[in-house]
Amino acid sequence: MTLEFSYVALIVRPGESAAQFVEAINHGGGVAVQIGVNDTFPETAGGLMIAGDAAYLESDNVPQGLLDAIEGGYPVLGIGWGMHALNVAMGGQSPVKISGHSAPREGICKHPLFMAPGGKVGYTIAGSGWVTVPSDHTHGLLPAQVANGLLSSVYAEDQVVEAIEKPGRDWLIGVQWPAQLISRTPAGFDSLLLALVERSERRS
Repeated sequence: MTLEFSYVALIVRPGESAAQFVEAINHGGGVAVQIGVNDTFPETAGGLMIAGDAAYLESDNVPQGLLDAIEGGYPVLGIGWGMHALNVAMGGQSPVKISGHSAPREGICKHPLFMAPGGKVGYTIAGSGWVTVPSDHTHGLLPAQVANGLLSSVYAEDQVVEAIEKPGRDWLIGVQWPAQLISRTPAGFDSLLLALVERSERRS
């Protein structure tokens, strides 16, 4: 007898609540298996979400579970801090301080970004061109900081990179916007969550 399941490993930036990211995985139809930044990738999981709201610092260590997932060819979705961790894990640089992408006194703001056609992010969301997304980050990646071998597939107007992905068959995607806030993102953007869970299915 075979049993289908969609367990997704979850790494959250230390000190942040995992609840919103667990809900995002549940929204995609998966079951979250939370692990710490020093833990190995769990045998029960078929994919990984790595996420956090705050900035990735140069002093941060790349989580072991992320390195394991990359080496094992598992699908990975990085959100915010997790996008930066994915970039560093692939040989890129840490993010730098930027302005205009947050509104401290107002909470989450919004800004337009350009989604290039032909990338995995645009294909998954089924969209391209200009779209407005929620934004609340003080650090970001510039094109020169993105790891060799990763494609910058979504940009803000000031050229801050809003999404990275690995071309080819590997499903390694990082997004800057808070993809876990399903009610705040444009229609169809939750397809990233559904796609991660779908690709995380394993049989035992």
